[in-house]
Amino acid sequence: MSLYFVFTIDGDWDEYFETKLPVEKRRPNKKKLVSMICKEIVLASQVLNGKFIHFVHTSPLVRDFFVQPGFMYLWKELEQRGGDVGVHCHEEELYSAWFFDDATRMARTIGYLATSLRNNGLTVSAYRGGFMTFSPKTIPILEKNQIFLDFSCESGRHLLHKDILISDWRGAPDHFYRLSYQDHRKEGDSNVFEIPLGIYIEKQSLFSIWKKAKLLRNKNGIQMFSVLAHTYDFTSIRMRLKIRLALLILRRYGKFINMKELLELLGRKKKL
Repeated sequence: MSLYFVFTIDGDWDEYFETKLPVEKRRPNKKKLVSMICKEIVLASQVLNGKFIHFVHTSPLVRDFFVQPGFMYLWKELEQRGGDVGVHCHEEELYSAWFFDDATRMARTIGYLATSLRNNGLTVSAYRGGFMTFSPKTIPILEKNQIFLDFSCESGRHLLHKDILISDWRGAPDHFYRLSYQDHRKEGDSNVFEIPLGIYIEKQSLFSIWKKAKLLRNKNGIQMFSVLAHTYDFTSIRMRLKIRLALLILRRYGKFINMKELLELLGRKKKL
């Protein structure tokens, strides 16, 4: 089979995006988040043999909330079941300031989270920027932290907020590729591979997901794409059902893999 999917869940919660709320109200509720993450693990175990990435959220609002012991046991549980954790940086003061292009700040943030997870015995090999943000300055930071897979690309994406550029993937390939040190939207010779977004469950109907799966299946050569959901999706029974059905549809046309299998397919273990 030449079509591969990676099921990815960004570990964000609804209140984070509600900037009209007081700061304390925007912070995550631990009990609620633990419950939702448990639902992620169960669904992935039932449908995908446990294979998915939970991208662990970090931001100025909650820098180290998700590296507390109460969450570490969940990350270890999902890894034991065949899943992975990744680094997910929402490095912003939401809707007012964006710091993804600040290399010093990003190096500190990515390094802290990756090290915190690894110090607890976890494997970290994947990154995704919040809002799909990315800068070429991030590539050496990922390499330094032994993170060789990026999932920030949605080919063609161009996101602005009040004329501030947040995410720009215009012209990026619609297939996996090595990132260029000069321009993340171009193929290059860095050690970081880009795995583009193929399916965004929240934004697509089940019919469009089926059509996209058929289209991707007919492409030549090895194809790899991410499938995106969010932790906040798991608060809704309806969304949990939609996610389950979407994964079952995609499973008919491609194979879901974890990070170990993805790295083996890319041949990176022999080179690094």
